[in-house]
Amino acid sequence: MPVFEYRARNRKGGLEEGSLTASDADEVGQELAKRGHFPVKIKVAGGQTKDKIKDEENIPFGQRFEKVTAKDLVLFTRQMSTLFNAGLPILGILSALSEQMESPKLKRVLVQVRADIQGGLSVSESMSKFPDVFSELYLSMIAAGEAGGVMDELLGRLADLLEKDEDNRIKVKAAMSYPKMVVGAMAIAMVILMVKVVPIFVGMFEKANIELPLATQIMIGANKAFQDYWHVTGAVLFGLFLLHKKWVSTESGRFKWDMFKLKFPLIGAILLRSAMSKFARVFGTLQKGGVPILDILDVTAQVMGNVVLSRVVLDVKESVQEGLGMAVPLKRSGLVPPLVVQMVAAGEESGSLDIMLIKVADYYDAEVDQAVKNLSSKIEPILLVFMGGMVLFLALAIFVPMWDMSKMAG
Repeated sequence: MPVFEYRARNRKGGLEEGSLTASDADEVGQELAKRGHFPVKIKVAGGQTKDKIKDEENIPFGQRFEKVTAKDLVLFTRQMSTLFNAGLPILGILSALSEQMESPKLKRVLVQVRADIQGGLSVSESMSKFPDVFSELYLSMIAAGEAGGVMDELLGRLADLLEKDEDNRIKVKAAMSYPKMVVGAMAIAMVILMVKVVPIFVGMFEKANIELPLATQIMIGANKAFQDYWHVTGAVLFGLFLLHKKWVSTESGRFKWDMFKLKFPLIGAILLRSAMSKFARVFGTLQKGGVPILDILDVTAQVMGNVVLSRVVLDVKESVQEGLGMAVPLKRSGLVPPLVVQMVAAGEESGSLDIMLIKVADYYDAEVDQAVKNLSSKIEPILLVFMGGMVLFLALAIFVPMWDMSKMAG
């Protein structure tokens, strides 16, 4: 039977190295689990395992567009945590989960991760080959679990973190969907009016020898532009869209656009609260897992999803490197709410920063919930005023000339 070299963490977190004779790597993992060890690396002595998955260029074209959803990743992480708590070795866990995963891409990824671990890589090193599936946050938590020998505990925290992040993303998406639906319905109504209704009245008004009011002249001009120059209008709109995409892809453009979103009435407050929840929960969870604070700030800056707030986090990192703490740059940014600044300052002074930030995250989760519920009641009056203005404009543009024509006929 082959000899396998291993590196594993004992119950106290200490690193141990050695070798075992076994039929395969699964048997080595099971033996280490019986001893209360968590395997970090297992490989055949003096050998390497070849990849079992095709290279990226050999992957079928259709598979390149497959994605692993947040729901799939949360389910996998939760199941992985449960099996670790049950004492199963990592190779056995990956083998079992790869067989029952519904996502084809995640199934293939887990098979490759298992093969890489057999070849001598750690779990985090194997997962790092798939950045489109496992984020920097995910890899940092896995690496911390390996280093401290507390993978089962950190996997549970990671699953909780991913679930909360997905919940907040859905809430923010729901908050944005309502105004989008209303504006979209109004745009469709305007198109129908311009195509079916307005041309009837335009023909009548052009034949009548009357002076048309300004609203009617605007309506006739808009109708002609829509009917005769729709291709030009479409090209201009598409060009503006492409210019916006190009502008947002630049560093300064992305910064200004993200700042605009944070300052936008009603929606900006929800985005900021959601970002504060993510910042606090990610930071608190990583620190509780034993990740170094500078690494935490790097990961947090990458997952913020907003360039403006990412720069704030990087400013915090510079301040920590200089020994000035976190509270001062957070306050100086002018974007971070006072509650977050006060809780960070209290956490730094008491040495319980992770606990304080988890409380901040829970608070802002509740704030996002309430803000989303209140959004409809706040935005409905604005939309009603806008719709009322459109109806008034059409009434003035159509019925005033009709009234003048009836008077002339009388």
